[in-house]
Amino acid sequence: MTQVNEAKADWLNTVAHDLKTPINSVRGCIELVQQLGPLNERQKHFADKAMTGLQRMEHLVARLLEISWIDAEMALSLMDCDLGMIIREVVDLLRPSAERRQITIQLDLDPKLGMIIADMQRITQVVDNLVSNAVKYNLDGGQVWIKAIRQEDRVLLSVRDSGIGISPEDQPHVFERFFRSREGVARKIEGSGLGLAITKAIVQKHGGRIWLESKPKLDGTMFYVALPLQNAVSEGGERLAEARHEVGEGAERRETRQVPSASEERDAISDDSQETREMPVDDPSNGDDR
Repeated sequence: MTQVNEAKADWLNTVAHDLKTPINSVRGCIELVQQLGPLNERQKHFADKAMTGLQRMEHLVARLLEISWIDAEMALSLMDCDLGMIIREVVDLLRPSAERRQITIQLDLDPKLGMIIADMQRITQVVDNLVSNAVKYNLDGGQVWIKAIRQEDRVLLSVRDSGIGISPEDQPHVFERFFRSREGVARKIEGSGLGLAITKAIVQKHGGRIWLESKPKLDGTMFYVALPLQNAVSEGGERLAEARHEVGEGAERRETRQVPSASEERDAISDDSQETREMPVDDPSNGDDR
């Protein structure tokens, strides 16, 4: 890592940690006021507004810490991960907010999805960011489709929504730090513009790739994540050490095989269809930003 990147990572880390102390103090004061006794309607309204603003600040601090982790080029904590279980747990956690907006999700997971070697915390972030975004930028009463299949040399995950979409002008920039799409800003959808940048960095650190397709005001947006299976767990787990070494090299690794086009990726994931089941999805309060 260059000295500039090192200094930037140290600065972000310091700022994020320094912000935690006053944030915790404010949270304690708000909670104390709420516990002092019954609040009238006006007092409760302002206490709730203060807590909502505080939660947004906490979310931003968490994003800054994640950016600091990425810039510091920290190694992944690799382990055996059940991707299907991760997806289901994310959906369960997001259920309450989606229900409030009558948004449902169709979950289509390959029975042969199996295990991969990955950093469970970071891959969970990827899934959470994408599904949260699909809810956050959706329309009331809309739908989210999540599909994951195991192919010969990779796992392919897609998250599609029936929401507002991303304009062709904005699509090349959605993975840039602090970028906010014009539609999202116009609709006053909250966000820091860091979620997708963090998601892309995590996917690349695992040796994978992420891309999107979107038709504004027509079919919403679909995000794809391809994770290579050279990091998958073999029956005896004998490749764990090798995968740990390879993935630990970070985003600088590049595959030499030819990368399929987006249309080929879409055909691959749509052709491998199976029965789906509907589940309501939930609150994207910690979700991705675009």
